[in-house]
Amino acid sequence: MIEIINNKIVLIDEKANMVEIDDAPLEQLCITMKLVIDDVIFNEDLIEPVEPIYSYLVEKMYTMPDYAKWNDVPFKEKSKEKLLIAFNKFFYDKINRRTE
Repeated sequence: MIEIINNKIVLIDEKANMVEIDDAPLEQLCITMKLVIDDVIFNEDLIEPVEPIYSYLVEKMYTMPDYAKWNDVPFKEKSKEKLLIAFNKFFYDKINRRTE
């Protein structure tokens, strides 16, 4: 299970051991995503194909943390769901070292 505790990403195993994932840009992405989609849910089972634009937006928010702040138009619920899916794919690829 993964949680955000004090703006830090923490991996909690089945014995309740907590290991901090030390990745400042990834922590910032989680904070930014929370601003954009209201609630960040970490779930690798949510990953499914979505349109490439959502993956692009997540990657852009990772490389440019202020990117999400430029858009003051809220996303609709379906778009938020797709952003959450793209976020989970990006997040799990990062922590599992499947991408740079």
